[in-house]
Amino acid sequence: MRAGRRFYIFDRLDRRRLSVVAVNDGVSGASIEALIASAAILAIVATGVLGTVAAGVFIAAAMLLIALRPITAGRELLRFWPLLVLPLVAMTSTLWSDAPERTLRAALQLLLTCVAAIIVCRRISPNRAILTLFVGSVVLVALALPDVPTAISAGIPLRGPFESKNQMGFAAHLLVALALVVLVDRHQPWFARVIAIGAIPMGGLLLILSKSGGATASIGITLLVFPALMIFGRLPRGGRLAVLLLLLLAVVVGSLFLPASEAALGDFRQNVLKKDATLTGRTYLWDYANHLNSERPWLGGGYYAFWRHGNLDAEGLWRWGGVASRTGFNFHNAFVEMQVDLGWIGLCLLIAMCIGIAVAGGYRQFTRPTAPMAFFLAFFAVSFSRAFTETNLIAPFSPVTMFCLATIVYAFAPGAEAAVDPDGRSRTIGSPRGRLEPRVSRVGNRQTRDPARA
Repeated sequence: MRAGRRFYIFDRLDRRRLSVVAVNDGVSGASIEALIASAAILAIVATGVLGTVAAGVFIAAAMLLIALRPITAGRELLRFWPLLVLPLVAMTSTLWSDAPERTLRAALQLLLTCVAAIIVCRRISPNRAILTLFVGSVVLVALALPDVPTAISAGIPLRGPFESKNQMGFAAHLLVALALVVLVDRHQPWFARVIAIGAIPMGGLLLILSKSGGATASIGITLLVFPALMIFGRLPRGGRLAVLLLLLLAVVVGSLFLPASEAALGDFRQNVLKKDATLTGRTYLWDYANHLNSERPWLGGGYYAFWRHGNLDAEGLWRWGGVASRTGFNFHNAFVEMQVDLGWIGLCLLIAMCIGIAVAGGYRQFTRPTAPMAFFLAFFAVSFSRAFTETNLIAPFSPVTMFCLATIVYAFAPGAEAAVDPDGRSRTIGSPRGRLEPRVSRVGNRQTRDPARA
């Protein structure tokens, strides 16, 4: 039996399995999967508040999606295998890690996060994913409202249900960004767009009260990149090409003034973000990381193996930073952190992932522009810029990782607003009834339409 025929039979078995569940529940298989995917998205957004419980729900929902259609899930993971190389290398680093058990646990969590992100995004359309994220962000940020009077009267940074002001600022920034895309996307329901009108000033107020410099810079990048991508998408293809060429020219010219740009950036950090010249001691951390990298340049010390009790280097940095709990500390740079963990190999893989996400998402927005892709690209621009002062760009159970991988998964989706149904057809979300495109097969030189699917 030929391989193609075998896959066809396996796909039919997947569809029948899901059809049985759908008939028993009285709803379509696609609706079941979309609901499960929505639950996974809500869970990953809530990890900043619920921690491991939310992470467990996220993974459990993804595993349920895989169980409903295991053959299809396997083929999808094979299609996006480059996104799994870094987690697999992280697992391999258990062989040379200074803390093998810790490395294996963290690497497995990263692998599960990446697998779950791919499967979830393949089971829900980008428009519905945006709507789910928006609803989750509204609920999450609303939990901080009771603390607003105290923050205003006492003049202290707003933290809300989160552990730090930076997490609160990130949540407020995400709410504003999602409200913007919901507001301008005509495929979103009218009630969500009405709520978005009020969510924008609410998120802006909470962002200001959080007094987070990183969140302030993030919203500035969002307000610059997202509208630009939306305007870019409305241009004819020739106009987009001209803008792209002008942008490349600007990058080349700007590189000639790099020293002046770095000086201006330093002034911005000190005068606007109120950061000292050493970025609150981060430059010392980076110098120390360079020393560590010189000792184990290619493979590093093992994924997540550095920041542990008993490691003299980590103990010294905790004492230097005044971290009495000896937890929750890092090198404040995703690329530096990765090089310490996995050496040059890990660093190159991380850079390759970033380039792949940017190129795939940019090409999709250039050829078939949509509001969701503009959001994901703008969010990736924010995440990439924050990666030079934070470490959660690609990390276990991180919503940032979920959004970054969603960018490249949706970039390769079959249609701008399409989600894959259990029978292999693409559902057009933007149409009045979410119509299904009929399957067209070719027999000889004639095209035939399956009457049952037409």
